Amino acid sequence: MSQDPPGSLGFYAAMDAYRYGRLDYLSDLVDFEFWRARDVLDLGCGAGLDLVRFARAGARVMGLDLSARALAMAGDYLRVSGLNASLMRADAAQLPFVQASFDLVFCHGVLSFVRDEKALVEEIRRILRPDGTAILMVYNRHSAMYMAHRIAGLPLGHADAPGFRTHSRAEFEALLAPFGTSEVRYERLPARTSQRSGPRVMLFNTALGIVRRVLPETWFQAIGWHLIAKCSIGEKRDPGFGGDVFTDDGSKGQR
Repeated sequence: MSQDPPGSLGFYAAMDAYRYGRLDYLSDLVDFEFWRARDVLDLGCGAGLDLVRFARAGARVMGLDLSARALAMAGDYLRVSGLNASLMRADAAQLPFVQASFDLVFCHGVLSFVRDEKALVEEIRRILRPDGTAILMVYNRHSAMYMAHRIAGLPLGHADAPGFRTHSRAEFEALLAPFGTSEVRYERLPARTSQRSGPRVMLFNTALGIVRRVLPETWFQAIGWHLIAKCSIGEKRDPGFGGDVFTDDGSKGQR
């Protein structure tokens, strides 16, 4: 991803560009500036790519991960960026924070790998403030990506990870039951691939073209690879998300 020396600012900038290029919805979905001077937990922060964006926006952000190597990279990224944030190594199943500690818990791509996802959701609710927001993400079993993996044999990036699981929308919504309010949407919509070649890729691209022409746009939304939820304990709705809303009845509005 980068020709710059590992650990340099250019090295991390290339990682950031790669992530936000593949997940371009994140820049619109998460209003980083909104969380300025608020307490944010980046749960499963990895190399700190989202963590640094929260810190740059002025949030009081804590990055938590089980991997010491990931935390070392996050620390390096903060250092070369001239930013400050707290880092902690801990197991997400037992979060070392008192009740109502955070205004935002951001947990992207973690629930699909943990041993007890229900326990983690309960923990997130416990440490969330009454007017706070949790942003959670899982992988959609009914997505074009997963269907291509099962039918055409195209590689699925996380399929070989220990404990990896996918979710239907109904399963995800059931998992979010501890929250008073949750809103689920689909992201990372299917796109033609040019990075690989061969008959399976040709089949996928051809099928995707047909699906895009045949399905209504709201149906097409439902085969995105990522399921994203914005959750709160009560009924309060904040501007932590931006962009269009696709509701259960398929209508489209603005947040």
